[in-house]
Amino acid sequence: MALADSNDAGEAPVIMVAGRFLELVNAGGWEYVRRIKGDWPVGILAVTDDRRILLISQYRVPVGKEVIEIPAGLVGDQEAGESWVAAAKRELLEETGYQAQFVEELAAGPTSAGLTSEMIRLVRATGLKKVGVPGGDATEQITVYEVPLAEVGGWLAERASRGMPVDPKVYAALYFAVAGLAK
Repeated sequence: MALADSNDAGEAPVIMVAGRFLELVNAGGWEYVRRIKGDWPVGILAVTDDRRILLISQYRVPVGKEVIEIPAGLVGDQEAGESWVAAAKRELLEETGYQAQFVEELAAGPTSAGLTSEMIRLVRATGLKKVGVPGGDATEQITVYEVPLAEVGGWLAERASRGMPVDPKVYAALYFAVAGLAK
């Protein structure tokens, strides 16, 4: 869902460069990136019944490092008309091997408002059951971590001290996990 579909004068954005997945556009002098395929991404807060948060890591080319993240993926990148609930369940299973019985929205907003029109939906997955093999699809090499919530602060600090970036969405998810808040 791209919010910046026109500038203040009502002019449509001009596509400057288009790749397979992204395009660089200019709207009234402001350059930004938008996705070509897929809708909002979903970021998934998944905590097991024994209070372990599911985190993943994977190598991210733009930063040149393995990054600690929450499971996530795009809605509709594999099937047109896919719901965000179906996408969250699919991505959680694909990346972690866990199946979710329920998914609820916690928050939604821009991922990087000065760079991209992308908006993310942060969701909570509950009723988790390990049913598959983790690791992502054929293009991904994902490592899954089941970290006790009581130890996650130290665990993240230790990874960061070794030069492993932690995606700030992890901290947003932890806010909801620890506070027990919902939208």
